[in-house]
Amino acid sequence: MENPKQDNLAHNKLYSGIVRHLGDLPDGAIINEEALAQMFGRCQVSIKRAIQRGELPPPVKLLGMPVWTTEKILTHINKRLDLAKKEEEKTRKKFEDFDI
Repeated sequence: MENPKQDNLAHNKLYSGIVRHLGDLPDGAIINEEALAQMFGRCQVSIKRAIQRGELPPPVKLLGMPVWTTEKILTHINKRLDLAKKEEEKTRKKFEDFDI
């Protein structure tokens, strides 16, 4: 009999660093904390810590469970990527000003 947990772990190792499943879901798909942790190959405590650090948006409660929509997560990540790009450009310009 197949063990889905072992298959999932093998799948996560094979695609380490690629979170394709999140992008494949429709924008309105609701994801609970456990599923999000599995998508990122992390434990639920790591998801809670990522929220505290601002790396993930805060969830809403649905039937007592923390949940997100894929759109909310992807929008949050894209905003952070845009901000990081602007900060990098700002830093690069500062160094260009020092260039002789």
